[in-house]
Amino acid sequence: AAYRASEFTFTPGIEYATVSAGFEETGDFSEDDKLNFNFSNIGLVFATNPLDSKWKTSVFGIGLNRLASFHQNVFYEGITPGSITDRWLELANGIAPDDLDAFEAGVAYDGEAIYDFENDNTYQSDIPPNEPVDKSQRLKRKGAYNELVFSFGGNYADKLMICATIGVPLVVFEEEKTYRETDPTDAIDVFDDLTFTQNLRTEGAGINLKVGMIYRVNQQFRLGLAAHSPTSLGLDDSFSTAITYNYTLTGAEQGQAESTPGNFEYRLRTPWRLIGSAGFIFGKNGFLAAEAEWVDYSSAKFKFKDTSNPDDLDFQQELNDEIKTELGSALNLRFGGEYAYDIFRLRGGYSILAAPQEKDGERIGALSLGAGIRWEYFFLDLAWRRQVNDFRDVPYLTFDAPESVATGESKRGKFLLTVGFKF
Repeated sequence: AAYRASEFTFTPGIEYATVSAGFEETGDFSEDDKLNFNFSNIGLVFATNPLDSKWKTSVFGIGLNRLASFHQNVFYEGITPGSITDRWLELANGIAPDDLDAFEAGVAYDGEAIYDFENDNTYQSDIPPNEPVDKSQRLKRKGAYNELVFSFGGNYADKLMICATIGVPLVVFEEEKTYRETDPTDAIDVFDDLTFTQNLRTEGAGINLKVGMIYRVNQQFRLGLAAHSPTSLGLDDSFSTAITYNYTLTGAEQGQAESTPGNFEYRLRTPWRLIGSAGFIFGKNGFLAAEAEWVDYSSAKFKFKDTSNPDDLDFQQELNDEIKTELGSALNLRFGGEYAYDIFRLRGGYSILAAPQEKDGERIGALSLGAGIRWEYFFLDLAWRRQVNDFRDVPYLTFDAPESVATGESKRGKFLLTVGFKF
């Protein structure tokens, strides 16, 4: 609603993600990175100036914005007690081979990583309980969360600016996990090495509504208020697993197995967001702004497409109950400013994002800096953004056997160049 003229912009960018990670037990860390080129924004705004009306401008905009990037490589390794075969044994024991789940225990059985020599549904593996094992995991992630937006706004008497936006989120996420265990010193009889691969692709789309207003108290001071409705996302997961198991019995032998591709459809409803802001303009020399965003993550909800199976219905309820229990509300803060000198602009900002977990006091800080040049009908803006947060991953979960936890630090950075034309 603040646009006085029509405008076209596009923003190419380079993103980099570096993760340093290692097992808590060993303290040895490995570093991996990922570089990605993309377009963070492309948008077109049409502004008109009605005659003989208190509505100074009316505006229509259409754009595509990148809200999140999932590109990331992670690697960690170390020697810790326990094996992923412990998990497969816990999943398999007491179940007939033909009834084992198709993606973990069933694949492990077909790939000879676990076996049932006595045919009594009690399974064994070649790796003794609590045995120190050389293990590693590599994660490769890519994809993005983009949003197609259609905005309508107006400026009433240079006092009140209002706007509404219909958003259509578009999600694509891909992940490949490669988990390995090896025995380079032949400390474990029979066992040589295993590789367990998991592939996941998630895609979907949704819709939401955002409304907001800015009230100009006077020439210098402005107040803003906005509400973002929950986003209703329809998502489709495609996944598969595979195992390669090498061992030496009478000679070198190998077991291999792959799951059939799996598919799961569901909906996700994200929380409401309420945003308050304030800005102070220093004549023609720039401005300072602050924004507070409240969001209640515990109100998020999953709904499975097919709940004809009572087990799926129970799992849906358990998942939503866990969201209510584990997640809470959060207050996110953002601060920024710009200094203008002739056609040059310098700007900076800092955001503080709270963790969604109820019992987690962690906050993620992000710093951004930028500079720009503005002529009458053309402008360029260069920006840099950096975000640092902790990394945590558990390669496999067990009930009674030892688990290994990988921790570390994730650093994300962006270089963005916005090119704009006024007409």
